[in-house]
Amino acid sequence: MTSTLGPQRSRGLRIATCLVAGAQLVLAPSGAGAETLTAGPHRGNSPVRAAAGAERRVRFAGTVAGLVTDSRTRLALAGVLLEVQGTRLGATTGADGRYRIAGVPAGSQVLVARRIGYTSERQTVTVADNQQATADFRLEAAAYSLEQVVVTGTAGGEQRRSLGNSVAVIDAPDALAQSAAPNLGALLNARAPGTIVTPNTGRIGAGPTIQIRGRSTLSLSSEPIVYIDGVRVNNAVNQGPSGAGAASFGSQNSQTASRLNDINPEDIASIEVIKGPAAATIYGTEAANGVIQIITKKGGSGAARWTASTEQGTVSFYNSTGRMPTNYRKDASGNIVAWNGIQQEADSGRPVFTTGRTQQYSAAVSGGANALSYYVSGTHSDDEGVEPNNYGKEFSGHANLSIAPSSTVDIVTSLNYVRSSMHLGADAGVSPLLSAMIGHILLNPVNRGFQYVPPEVPQRLYDNMQFINRFTGGVTVSHRPTSWYSHRLIMGMDFTSDDSRALERFATPDLAPYLAPLGGPSVSGGRIGQTLRNNTFMTGEYNGTAKARLTHSVTSTSSVGWNYIRKQLNTSFLGSTNFPAPGLETVSSGTLTLPGVQGITVNTTLGLWGQQQFGWNDRLFLTGALRLDNNSAFGEDFKWVKYPKFSAADVRSEEKFWAGLAKAVNTLKLRAAYGQSGTQPDAFAALRTFVSAGRANGESGVTPGSFGNANLKPERGKELELGFETELFNRLSLDFSYFSKHTTDAILLQQTAPSGGFPGTQAVNVGETKNHGFELQGNYQALALNNLAWELNGNVATNRDEVVDLGALAFAGSTNVRSVVGYAISGYWSKKVVSADRDPTTSAISNILCDGGPGKAAMPCAAAPVVFIGTPTPKLTGWSTSSGAATCSTPTRGSGAASPASSARPSTGRRSIRPSIWRAFNRPRSTPA
Repeated sequence: MTSTLGPQRSRGLRIATCLVAGAQLVLAPSGAGAETLTAGPHRGNSPVRAAAGAERRVRFAGTVAGLVTDSRTRLALAGVLLEVQGTRLGATTGADGRYRIAGVPAGSQVLVARRIGYTSERQTVTVADNQQATADFRLEAAAYSLEQVVVTGTAGGEQRRSLGNSVAVIDAPDALAQSAAPNLGALLNARAPGTIVTPNTGRIGAGPTIQIRGRSTLSLSSEPIVYIDGVRVNNAVNQGPSGAGAASFGSQNSQTASRLNDINPEDIASIEVIKGPAAATIYGTEAANGVIQIITKKGGSGAARWTASTEQGTVSFYNSTGRMPTNYRKDASGNIVAWNGIQQEADSGRPVFTTGRTQQYSAAVSGGANALSYYVSGTHSDDEGVEPNNYGKEFSGHANLSIAPSSTVDIVTSLNYVRSSMHLGADAGVSPLLSAMIGHILLNPVNRGFQYVPPEVPQRLYDNMQFINRFTGGVTVSHRPTSWYSHRLIMGMDFTSDDSRALERFATPDLAPYLAPLGGPSVSGGRIGQTLRNNTFMTGEYNGTAKARLTHSVTSTSSVGWNYIRKQLNTSFLGSTNFPAPGLETVSSGTLTLPGVQGITVNTTLGLWGQQQFGWNDRLFLTGALRLDNNSAFGEDFKWVKYPKFSAADVRSEEKFWAGLAKAVNTLKLRAAYGQSGTQPDAFAALRTFVSAGRANGESGVTPGSFGNANLKPERGKELELGFETELFNRLSLDFSYFSKHTTDAILLQQTAPSGGFPGTQAVNVGETKNHGFELQGNYQALALNNLAWELNGNVATNRDEVVDLGALAFAGSTNVRSVVGYAISGYWSKKVVSADRDPTTSAISNILCDGGPGKAAMPCAAAPVVFIGTPTPKLTGWSTSSGAATCSTPTRGSGAASPASSARPSTGRRSIRPSIWRAFNRPRSTPA
């Protein structure tokens, strides 16, 4: 039995953030002055602001500087990317909304300003030799800017106006400022409609599972794939230690960690969620469940800018006595006795749950000059949970270095290192949580009422540990040999070393008696199970894009590329039991050594793809693509799989006839997309295997393992998506999508005939599923006055999944979690009581009847079948938030913008003379579920 009712991590108070630029020291919100976006053709390209070769050729040059503000509120905007069009010169605004670009060639130049959540603006400025020109920008707030460039897998990315599918973009610094999210899962949660983030538990070190547009597979993972700066990374979930033997009570439900927790939110510039096969076709096999692209912060031009911050918070099990059940039982005299274990321990001065604390310290430096820019950061966190065996420490370091050896070449490196030590605790099995939920003082007086053991036993003896060393590194080389052709090469590696240990310590004399009912000396002697994982993901990718204007109205964009992913998973397990004395906690200390297990899994994917897009008047776009994939998990007789894609985007609001509607419907883009992608089988499912087995005479031998399937192929997801993006009355932005997904060749395990010599099951492509739903995201500028703003954000999404075909199987799964034709995937099934008789005198219950199934009368529960109870995937999800910004500063002359002391975007709606200090000291707190 497992319970996920537990504490949640709350990072409550950010004390201060200091930014140092030269000799200037200002107090501002975390991340507000960091260089977060790049000045290349898109955020994934080089952020180098000046090319050495170009500067040598420019004889006369000057400087451009200015201030960027919100056009309505006049508040300064941080994180705005400024570029000199036709060059790679650029900068990013700091917390005060100001920027400065040096080395700009003299003459007339066009500057472009871009920021997530705002429309892009262009301005022409005249630059004189050795002089500074001023160019101020006022950006219009727009949740969905058509000029925004998103990462799509092609060189240079694509403008949002040309995309026929939905891509959710999350501005990480803004989201972090408003939520104080402690990890990537919390940062993603509810910010992309249709993306379901489900926490396993609220404990320190635990991570969530993620689904995009629900479930579509019957037996494989539903997790999306994750890229960091173009490098495929390990995002395994349900990680942690395995216990030593069947009597390992302390390790139950200990595998709650996730590799998503290794990614530091403070280092993220933006996140792009690519949903389903219609959008993820060119990502190929494994992309049927969606793709999450993480773009990290880059450096910028100018002197070194230092940032430092500290966060302090608490972790608590809010109202634990009220949220845990009070159990009732009659004593020998017939009196009803109430028992609440958590309340009992608190009253006795032995609280089961205490208030933990979290603390984090971060520092970063960014800057650049000439052909070099950099961003380097480090973060240390030290957290304590609500129980003494749940705590952890982590250090993460991030470095991005960008070099431009010539005016046509950019080289960008992205390096990330994580070292963590987590003690995951336990909230299942013999944990205090479960024992308090189902115990009673009359049933278990020796354990003070707790069902299995009193709280001090698991809290002192059981320690589920995970030690992580992880390195993720990649290099991106972008080359623009001509004005119409650009290409890019990405190479990277993600390596994770995982040492997970499930330790049950030798029981001291005061604790050993409590373990007698669980096994006595065989349990009280302790045990340890150690799982070692060394996992390596290798990425190689090349793509090129050629652009041409075929006529005055028609443009062509042609892209080709290849992609290579290699995953090697090395796993070893060793363990022992029965420590001879307290203090001995290693595998070699146990008197009984368990058999060791070792496994090596290698999986490779090679994909080739091409995409063609035609544009008409920069308003209508038609796109077609095809990807060919081969994966090492495919059957021997199945080689290449083809994934097609078609999409259309139509910016109706830019048609001539739209002028009369422009005041009400400012922008309107219609879109449609159809695409396919897949999910490969498990690594050895297609292979006929044999297992080593010694003979009776001591000689080596083998025995049949799995039958294999030479024709095994990937599951294929086919998706149709329709939608629109619009802005109404310059205030309300809406993004709507309807999707319908159909998965064929779903993999199931079928029993093999014993006469074939390979007992067990065989993986076969016989299943079929479907799901559909809609997604709506909105942003409303409720108030937009000088120095005062208030906006409302929210989204809602639905999802319905259904099993269409299971081949010859009646159901797939277990008794209580199964897939049945006509019902939800992996639905919950159980016997359902529908009626019973109660004696009016004794209140005794009799004649209990259960649901007999569809079309059948109720029947005695002993003979009744299990019936459908519900689905594990929410049918309806939604989220809403309200945020405001205010300042009392006086507008500066000339530009009408807020003064440098004003806040970039405070996350609270309170009026304050020092808004930057207010936000620094008043970060919102999260409330445990």
